[in-house]
Amino acid sequence: MQADYIQKKTIRKDALSICMIVKNESANLQRSLQNLNIVADELVVVDTGSTDSTVETAKKFGAKIIYDPWRQNFSWSRNISLQNATCQWILWLDADDSIPTESLDTLSKLKKEKPDRIFSFVIRNEHPGNTGTEFFQARMFPNHPQIRFERSIHEQITPSAFRLGMKLEKKNIVIYHHGYSNPVLLKQKAHRNLKMLIKEYELIGPDLVMAVEIADSYLLVEDYSNSRIWYNKVLQIAENSENSSEITAHAYLGLGNILNKEEKFNDAINVLEKAKTLLPSRPDILYSLSIACNCSKRIPQAIEYLKKIPELKPVVGQVGVDFRMTRIKAYLRLTRILVENQMYDEAKETIKNALNSVANRPEIHNIAGKYHLKTGKLLDSLHEFEKSLQIRKEGNLDAYIGLCLIYRIAGKNETAIQTINSIDSQFLKNSKYRVFKEFYLHNEKSCLSEERENILKDLKRDFFDML
Repeated sequence: MQADYIQKKTIRKDALSICMIVKNESANLQRSLQNLNIVADELVVVDTGSTDSTVETAKKFGAKIIYDPWRQNFSWSRNISLQNATCQWILWLDADDSIPTESLDTLSKLKKEKPDRIFSFVIRNEHPGNTGTEFFQARMFPNHPQIRFERSIHEQITPSAFRLGMKLEKKNIVIYHHGYSNPVLLKQKAHRNLKMLIKEYELIGPDLVMAVEIADSYLLVEDYSNSRIWYNKVLQIAENSENSSEITAHAYLGLGNILNKEEKFNDAINVLEKAKTLLPSRPDILYSLSIACNCSKRIPQAIEYLKKIPELKPVVGQVGVDFRMTRIKAYLRLTRILVENQMYDEAKETIKNALNSVANRPEIHNIAGKYHLKTGKLLDSLHEFEKSLQIRKEGNLDAYIGLCLIYRIAGKNETAIQTINSIDSQFLKNSKYRVFKEFYLHNEKSCLSEERENILKDLKRDFFDML
């Protein structure tokens, strides 16, 4: 019956079906669909059991709704949407995806291409503060009865298209994915996905992509033992795989990050150097190397790696890399290392470059404020912490601590105490804030537990021992 349907449906030339699967996505769907009428000739939505207003929202945008219960299989649901698509081209989206206006014109032109290939677009997992990983993913393909999704989770369209002899073309069309902005939710998804991923892996046998997805998921939920096992499986599979350098480098990076967390810095350097040899322009590999070198007292090497990161041009590949956050972290760590080693002129230049590059980040203004505080420029320090708070007040504890230290040095203790009182309710449950308050107001260092001693030590390091 399904095959008969596929043979009988009329395909519209130079037209695009947008296909989605949804469940309780009313909070996201409005954002996802609001500008798609510019490019979509058809919207096909498979609802797998929503109990909110998801279906009503989709209907408001003219969607064709198909009801099909959730079967613990993403490919099944996605393929239902493909079966109901009637346009020559198909673009699949998640309900928490959105396409920026600047991508729509290029997308419209692709509808007129010959339907003999598939297109991959840049997916940006949006995190707070305009950061997040970026990678290429196959999203648009011809409406062909033999092109179907495979795998129950982290489903893929490319294997079936490749079997038909189609090629994959990369296009610099951007799709924003908003589902990973909440770190707590991200961990919950990783826990959920692990069972499905392992079950799928047992079904299909050794698979490079799935093995690295399992390893990454274990790393995300901080199960380092299992993460190490799966990264090593990735390396074993990669030995017999062609064109696996990107995933192999990613596995070495994962192992290096675990070794850094275990404070086995020399071992981490050895592993991360292997990753760097495979992908010398991947910034997060250089950043992890800088951590290992810094912690093993190889300061010149750490500085060298960090200086390279802002100079790198982002090269988006099949593995997600957070280019924007890695650049921010590189500026912060480099400034800290330079100040700690009394290389003040280089630190000043680094801060200048950081403010020119990522001036919209509060932590950049905070590190500038800390530098000026350390070098005795209180007014410059005050301005930087105030700029930081203009960008973000909520949770911006370092800026408030910086202001209090400036007030104390300037002999304005009452202003400092007023500042502390004004933020008390916001940070009452924050252990870093409580230790700062106790030490600053009451000098209760002798009463601190070992845990709080460690927090105080970190505070002094963060503020270059200005407490």
